[in-house]
Amino acid sequence: MNFGEPQWLYGLVLVPVLVVVFLLRRSGVDRFSSEFKLNRVRHTLPLDRRFFRTFFLLVALTGLFLAMSSPRFGVALEQGERQGRDVYLVVDVSRSMDAQDLKPSRLDVTRQLIYDLLARLKNDRVGVIVFAGDAFVLCPLTTDYEAVTMFVESLDTDMTTAYGTNLGAALSLAIGSFQEDSQGYRTVIVFSDGEDFEGEVDRAVQDAVASQVMIFTVGIGSVEGAPIPEVSDSGDVAGYKKDEAGETVVSRLNPEILEAIAEKTSGGFFHATDNRVAMDMAERINQLSRRRLEEKGLVRLKDKFQLPLGLSVIGLAGFLLL
Repeated sequence: MNFGEPQWLYGLVLVPVLVVVFLLRRSGVDRFSSEFKLNRVRHTLPLDRRFFRTFFLLVALTGLFLAMSSPRFGVALEQGERQGRDVYLVVDVSRSMDAQDLKPSRLDVTRQLIYDLLARLKNDRVGVIVFAGDAFVLCPLTTDYEAVTMFVESLDTDMTTAYGTNLGAALSLAIGSFQEDSQGYRTVIVFSDGEDFEGEVDRAVQDAVASQVMIFTVGIGSVEGAPIPEVSDSGDVAGYKKDEAGETVVSRLNPEILEAIAEKTSGGFFHATDNRVAMDMAERINQLSRRRLEEKGLVRLKDKFQLPLGLSVIGLAGFLLL
């Protein structure tokens, strides 16, 4: 059981307050009547009637607040039909994504872009794959965008102990993770600065073309680049990554590789420069052909506001008739 508008439950606090007020009022009236010898006048209104009028008023208020809180329990089975695509979000979590040429960092900007994108997608099944030196499925395909958002919130450059950037492995994993019946309705969206140190991208792109996987790429970072911060346990920047010669490593966006991936798979390349990127991406994806996904019975909780509302009406009628 849950409540669609739980804030109205706070109104139930009024019920015990009114009980206390009525009791204090009755005690005060009794003392006043006794002091001024008005007991005979007071008892012209029967005690039982006074009690039941108060009781029915409290019942009416209780039922009203419960009804307004929209209680839901039990289950109702509905038939649902969806049309959509299968979409894997492939996210770079290598150390270079900590660079701050995009504020507050490349990974933070990626996270916000995904939030904005999820808010605009329509009925697609979405999964998340993360990669650095290796790749793994963080969230399998699902229509539960709240669950996807929860996994996206956990993105961090410490998620994998494998150093490096293997974009090709991530693409291969995404291609191999689609269900067989989604042929022709498969989409991959890559969020990365475009660095790849393993040289497996070309083979993965060939597999994508053969599997009818359309790849969109989002360039995260700037061509000018930025140093890669080394973060202490307290979360402060303790310095910047250096190479074997002691020089500060500067990570730069490599748009060429991302553009080539998108072009060869009939997708599109976007450079993350402002908030319109997610909007433009969603518009492109929502224009793509969609397949009818399996029809399933959708289980939801039944609305039961009628019960407390009926109780409130009975209570109000009893109060008015007495």
